[in-house]
Amino acid sequence: MAKAPEKINTITTVTPSRLKSMIAHCTERQRPIFVSGPPGIGKSDIVAEVARMQKRPLIDIRLPLLEATDIRGLPHLVDVTIRDKDGNVVVNENGVALTEKIFKWSNPSDLPTDPNSRALVFFDEMSAAPPSVQAATYQVILNRKIGTYELPKDVVIVAAGNRVKDKGVAYNMPTPLANRFIHATLATDFDDWQEWAMKNRVHKDVVGYLTFQPNELFDFDPRRESYAFATPRSWSFVSELLYERGVNGEYNDTHLPTEVLGDLIKGTVGEGPAIKFMTYRKQAANLPNAREILRGNVTKLQVKNIDVVYALSTALVYELTDDVQKAHAALKAGEKNSHDEVFKSLENFFQFCMDNFEDEMVVMAARGFMANTRDTPVRPTNVKNWKTFVQRYAALIPAIQF
Repeated sequence: MAKAPEKINTITTVTPSRLKSMIAHCTERQRPIFVSGPPGIGKSDIVAEVARMQKRPLIDIRLPLLEATDIRGLPHLVDVTIRDKDGNVVVNENGVALTEKIFKWSNPSDLPTDPNSRALVFFDEMSAAPPSVQAATYQVILNRKIGTYELPKDVVIVAAGNRVKDKGVAYNMPTPLANRFIHATLATDFDDWQEWAMKNRVHKDVVGYLTFQPNELFDFDPRRESYAFATPRSWSFVSELLYERGVNGEYNDTHLPTEVLGDLIKGTVGEGPAIKFMTYRKQAANLPNAREILRGNVTKLQVKNIDVVYALSTALVYELTDDVQKAHAALKAGEKNSHDEVFKSLENFFQFCMDNFEDEMVVMAARGFMANTRDTPVRPTNVKNWKTFVQRYAALIPAIQF
């Protein structure tokens, strides 16, 4: 008996940064792309980021919530003037134009009707939509119209959904619909996540812990019974639990009792990751204050646990980012020496890192600072140890320029 051929998976697996480039390229050519992947890894966030980058309004359509008629539109009766074969209006003996009733389809409720629209239409959770709803999108996706409705010429389409094997609500995509898309499967990538997390002020303990334990970033197994599991999305929820907003909008650590906080985190990322994270957080509490380091009041690191120092590196970057933002605002307000204090802090930052961190940690801190503050004019003339820093680490951080 002949052996059945193996099923070959031809779907491209990509990192978040590569996916952003792919979506941007496809939208420029009005070629629909479908992004698949497990839950919680950022598919929707990446599509939204591309829309912001391209300055497009985002129309987020959750297909499982729709009926097929929401895409096709509803039929309704309208009066239409009767015309003869030459196009002339037919009238009765009193000179009144004759009409007849015909069915017309209304425009889809969620799709753009403005002919000048540049919206990105995002069909999210497409794989969870019933087959009848998926079928209703066929013509819109390929031909950019359905019935009498036509998409404005500058509108673009992106779709996303979980895979059937992820054990969520998902239907196999009909092959005629699948063939209308370019396909990519999103995979987690720690370096991409870390850059995003530091730009978006994810709590320093979360960034520090996951830098030490990158395998904990994504721990989804569809065979597991637990509803709580670690994903980039659930770790962002943990970050929110750790923060409280101050009266002036600043970020402060929560004052919630440790036991309650621990239970909440267990219900967010699962019991195992939560216990390890809370242990890490307890150790990180012994780190020196980042602000005191930047002021030059702390020059030596007494804590020897290399794992928890990742949190300190992140805290230093966040404090510097705040300083730079304030300095930029002061410069716009006319204060010529607005960056003087920033340069002093940077000098203390570089010196502390070089004196106390392993090379890997120095590189992480420097990259985090540079990614968040690209337009800060760091030069040997205003930061005395900048040249020394560049000589030591330029090969490890190619973005360094002076």
